[in-house]
Amino acid sequence: MRPDDREVAGLTCSEVMADLSRYLDHDLPPARAARIEAHVSACQLCASFGADFARLMELVHERLKAPDAVPLDVAARLQTALLAAE
Repeated sequence: MRPDDREVAGLTCSEVMADLSRYLDHDLPPARAARIEAHVSACQLCASFGADFARLMELVHERLKAPDAVPLDVAARLQTALLAAE
């Protein structure tokens, strides 16, 4: 247990952090998600970190949805290499 770890609602901050990504992806059993929500509602440290982490994940997901266009010179080189490999 870390020095700043707190136990709230039957979970430590470390346990919440370990499950945070799965929680945000809605990939936890409902009972576990409810325990995490109870912890976060009473732990300002986890609430703050969780909100920041959720915003970061939203930005990452948005960025992955719209990748940068491949520059024309790179696309041409890739196409040449693929044709040569045939």
